[in-house]
Amino acid sequence: MIARLALAALLLATPAAAQDGTVQIRTRAPAPGDAYRFESRTAFEQSDDHGVQTQTNRIEFTLEVLGAGREGLQLRQTVWAVEIQDTGGASMEAALNAVVGAPLDFRVSPQGRPIGVDNWQAYRTQVLARIDASLPPTDPVRRLVQERYSLPPLVAAQELALGDAVIMATMEPSGAVPLGRSSLADPDNRATTKATIEATITHPGCRVRINRESLRSLSGVSNSIVSTAEVSVIDGRVLELEERRVTRAARGSQTETVQIRRLSLPPPC
Repeated sequence: MIARLALAALLLATPAAAQDGTVQIRTRAPAPGDAYRFESRTAFEQSDDHGVQTQTNRIEFTLEVLGAGREGLQLRQTVWAVEIQDTGGASMEAALNAVVGAPLDFRVSPQGRPIGVDNWQAYRTQVLARIDASLPPTDPVRRLVQERYSLPPLVAAQELALGDAVIMATMEPSGAVPLGRSSLADPDNRATTKATIEATITHPGCRVRINRESLRSLSGVSNSIVSTAEVSVIDGRVLELEERRVTRAARGSQTETVQIRRLSLPPPC
C-alpha cells in the first residue's frame, strides 16, 4: 500500500459576523505569504486472505499561500519530517522519505477541491529519482510507485499527495454554517444511506466544532466515515482533526485513522 502524504487545502474567506442560527467561518481572507505548519498521524490496518497489514506514519509539513483570488488559492506544500512503520518492510519508508524537502505547488477551488498541479513534472522527477536511487529495480514498492506516478498529473497528485487536503477541505466550511445537525445526503449518490454535518460553537467568535458522518453500502461493501474537527472561526483552518474510515467486505476489512494537528499558532481570539 502507498502511504498517505499529508497535505491540506486552504479555502477562501467571506468576511461577516455571526448570525442567529448560524456561525460565520473564515472571517479573515487568506493572503499570499500566509504559512501554516501541521503534523499528520495515520494508522492503517488491512485484514484479508493474506493476513494483516499495518502502517503508521507521522509527517510534518508546511503549507504556504502563494496566491489568492476568486478562482481559489495557489498553495505550496513541503514535507519536512517523516516517521513510518510498515509491515511491508523498509521500502515504504524509502518511498515516503523521497518527498522530504520537495515543494509541491497546486491549486484548489474556493471549495477546497484540488483543480491543478503547477510543478508536477519537476516534483515527479525529483521524487522518482530519489526512489530509484534508494531501491533496486526489482523492488515491488518502487514499481508500484512508478506506476502511480505515471497517471495523469491531477489524478496522481490526489492519489499520492492530496488525500489530507480533501479531508481538511470537507471539515473547513466557509460562509454561514447552520448550527446543529443537517443532512448532507447526495441525491445523485444512491449508495449513500446516511450523511450528516453538525456545527457547534465551542468558543464564541473563536472556534467551532464540526462533526461529519457518512455511511455507504454498495455491492456488499460498506464504508463508514466519522470526522471531528476544531476549526478557527477567524482563518477557517483546522486546529485539530480526527477522521476514522472503516471499510468492510465479505473477504476483509480496512480501518484508517487520520489525526491532523496544527503546530503553528492560531490567530488570537
